[in-house]
Amino acid sequence: MISETDTHERLIDVLEDFDDAMLVTRALDGALRSRPMHVAKFEEDGTLYFATSDDSAKADEIEREPAVNVVFQDDRTYLSLSGTARLVDDRALVESLYKPAWKVWFPEGKDDPNLRILEVDAQRGEYWDVTGAGWVRYVYEAGKALVRGGEVEGLGAEHHAKVEL
Repeated sequence: MISETDTHERLIDVLEDFDDAMLVTRALDGALRSRPMHVAKFEEDGTLYFATSDDSAKADEIEREPAVNVVFQDDRTYLSLSGTARLVDDRALVESLYKPAWKVWFPEGKDDPNLRILEVDAQRGEYWDVTGAGWVRYVYEAGKALVRGGEVEGLGAEHHAKVEL
């Protein structure tokens, strides 16, 4: 049996495999809106950092409604983090996180006046990891559910868990 501490560590292990995510915000008209974002950094407490522009639509959306969702996905691994976002105007933080590739979006580099750090304080997460032997287990459990007419069960917390951060 995997403990709550172990599920937190497992969530961080899953998160380490991702460089990019979809950030979901509430648009000004109330609709949900997603856009791809590159992860600049993450902390083990669930804090995520992204580069953004202070004059972007997402900045306006977050100012109005800071609740966000950050979704990560590859072939057989999925992670969803829900939390609160804020724009941070901290030049020392920009300096520490800056990557030369950002110049595509911020022509003046780390000194670009529109460059801000988007900080997401994730409060809860959920992961699904069916890689390796987990995939075999998932296929077996899905087959049982299909034959019996039920839901997939028994994957275990190493493959799926909800985590409070």
